[in-house]
Amino acid sequence: MNKILMIICSIMLITPGYVFAAIVDTQMQQVKSDFKQIDTDKSGFIAPAEIQTYQEKNFNEADKDKNGIIDKNELNADKSKVFSKADRNKDQKITKPESASQFKQYFDQMDANKDGKVSEEEFTQYWPIIKKF
Repeated sequence: MNKILMIICSIMLITPGYVFAAIVDTQMQQVKSDFKQIDTDKSGFIAPAEIQTYQEKNFNEADKDKNGIIDKNELNADKSKVFSKADRNKDQKITKPESASQFKQYFDQMDANKDGKVSEEEFTQYWPIIKKF
């Protein structure tokens, strides 16, 4: 009986680790997929022009009424932190220049070695933080 109880307890202790590892692996696969999507020239690095193209695509998708401005009604409720950061003048709207400025800030933060491009390693370390917002 004690052996069975020990086995059950061991399984219970080990299983959450496997579940956590599977979740982390899935998230890392998504991060790598995001990197490949942004790295359009397949150089293995993200250049400023590529992050700008990605930003413009995301801005245009979020701008549901196509008026060149994103307001809170056009964003999911879970994106309120992003909205607050990007709305530089706090007028409750995000313009294309504000969005571009926010993505430039993200790019600069990801470019840890300041070589003007973001490697997959740099991206992998920083992108999950951005995705939380």
